[in-house]
Amino acid sequence: MVFLVGMMGAGKTSLGKSLAKQTGLPFFDTDAYIKVQAGQSITEIFSTKGEAAFREMEEECFHALTPNAQWIATGGGFPCFNDLMVKMKQRGTVVYLKLTPEELYARIQSVANRPLLQTSHPLNELSRLLKERAEIYEMADFVIKGNQSTDNLVKEFQQLGLI
Repeated sequence: MVFLVGMMGAGKTSLGKSLAKQTGLPFFDTDAYIKVQAGQSITEIFSTKGEAAFREMEEECFHALTPNAQWIATGGGFPCFNDLMVKMKQRGTVVYLKLTPEELYARIQSVANRPLLQTSHPLNELSRLLKERAEIYEMADFVIKGNQSTDNLVKEFQQLGLI
């Protein structure tokens, strides 16, 4: 199992899908799984049930992973709650896609459905969240600059021996 971690907008889902296509191995997206299980969007879960309930759903999602799930894209906060970073490292390899707040904001500023960024200063909130989560993200087995093309990221995975 290879877990892709990083902030919202880091490209975890896009990269995971590309790695799955490249290798023929299964792809799993934790946020997509939670949406299906809850029958609601992430934004709806946050607004109706709250963040704590969502974090519980993330933990349940982790425990529902089957051993054949190879490429796993996690939600931005996934590794930061319920000791999930430690648990992911015990079950597989964790790769952090690292970008600056400005790079992340450029990617997600046009997306309205980011519940933690529903604020008058989303870039400031993104910077704050990244600063808060950085220590946990940095615990990953590998840290990769995420501001590259998907093709270059796949090549990095090959060089690291993950493919």
